[in-house]
Amino acid sequence: EAGGITQQIGATNVNIETVTKRTSFVKDLNKINIPGLLIIDTPGHESFANLRSRGSSLCDLAILVVDIMHSLEKQTIESINLLKKGKTPFIIALNKIDRLVEWKTDQNTDIQTVLESQSQRCQQDFNKRWEQVKLDFATQAALNVELFWKNETDGISVKEDHFMNVIPTSAHSGDGMGNLMGLCVKMAQEKLTERIAFSEKVQCTVLEVKSVVGIGATIDCILTQGRLRYGDNIVLA
Repeated sequence: EAGGITQQIGATNVNIETVTKRTSFVKDLNKINIPGLLIIDTPGHESFANLRSRGSSLCDLAILVVDIMHSLEKQTIESINLLKKGKTPFIIALNKIDRLVEWKTDQNTDIQTVLESQSQRCQQDFNKRWEQVKLDFATQAALNVELFWKNETDGISVKEDHFMNVIPTSAHSGDGMGNLMGLCVKMAQEKLTERIAFSEKVQCTVLEVKSVVGIGATIDCILTQGRLRYGDNIVLA
């Protein structure tokens, strides 16, 4: 958008074919039992706290994006507090690894293998920045974090003796995105069965109401329970 800042909540449906293709190389993901993923994207800019609050209240599982180049920022701490308050399980995407020294991209390979194949300078750069991020989480957010392939806890409980899962990623090059998607699927199927179970009772939440010239008001909704059929009457309260 103008100025390079996302100013609204967006929602993207990722179908099962895409999920299966992008997670084909992911270890320990033997079967996918969900119909796909609905991703709600909230603005990261510090000016849009109200939109992040609305978005975090809707999700079953959140992805907290942290810039490896800048570590925790004011809005990161705010987002963590929102997730803690709503008791929303989350995964941490350690983003922008493509900006590490001498980084060589490979989006179709497990991210642990990709990291281990990098040059010594690149690995040293990653380790230095990763240790700073880990320290900042402990001191600024009172959270224990660990790279997901080293984590021996469930990676979903915000407890003193538990560690939250961290996945190195690059939204630009695609590195680690298959692992991120795969861990979302795995955690949803193993730990969040009640949250994602189907219910006949219809319930949806209004994300945003917009005025469109020539059309009038348009409403973006997220269906959180039940099923809508063509011709159903919808009443907003």
